[in-house]
Amino acid sequence: MLNIITALKIEAKEIINHFKLKQINGIYQNDKINLIITGSGKIKSAINTALLLQKYPYKSVNFGIAGSNKFEVGDGFFIEKIIDEDSKYEYYPDYFKNSATLHTVSKIGKYYELVDMEGSGFFEAAYKFLSVEKIILYKIVSDTPKEKPKNIQELIKKHIPILEEMIEEKKEEELEIDSEFLTHSMKSELKNLLTYAKLTNTKIKIPEFKSKKEAKEFIRKLNDILC
Repeated sequence: MLNIITALKIEAKEIINHFKLKQINGIYQNDKINLIITGSGKIKSAINTALLLQKYPYKSVNFGIAGSNKFEVGDGFFIEKIIDEDSKYEYYPDYFKNSATLHTVSKIGKYYELVDMEGSGFFEAAYKFLSVEKIILYKIVSDTPKEKPKNIQELIKKHIPILEEMIEEKKEEELEIDSEFLTHSMKSELKNLLTYAKLTNTKIKIPEFKSKKEAKEFIRKLNDILC
């Protein structure tokens, strides 16, 4: 399962239609996705993210729009660093493919590399339930100092393949690490190594383990290759 967290209905509409999600008690769902619309702002984002994760503690992505004084409208980025402009706290999601820094503010006005009103609230809430590699932010530039927001649904639609890729990755991870010879800590280490392998475009084939010793040796060799 993948949790998708958006702030606005206009950000969620194309996702709901594309994946044919049905609303059940305020959550839009199918057999692969749970989507919640939190409302605008850090507090609403944090509260509703927490409510979702209490029920469904799965990998979660905050997917939506952001302003930018650096990038072009339509560009999309994973977030490697969040700066809360009120508290000056910094957060570091563990995702570095095509990444940028996000500044979270309480009031829209000043532009940064990327700026939104929810990112830090989402991360703080998600981190109470999930390990950092399961917390992802993806932001699509909707406006700049020279260009105001327009066609938000169309912008979201163009980036839906990112969500499809995440769903496929999640399915692959679940299949690849399903072995009776892997302990919980070994599964966690292997997940991290597989994530890193994907980011570095390193093809890894997971063998069928016949013993705990064999699984441990494979993880050791994989560490040597990747690290």
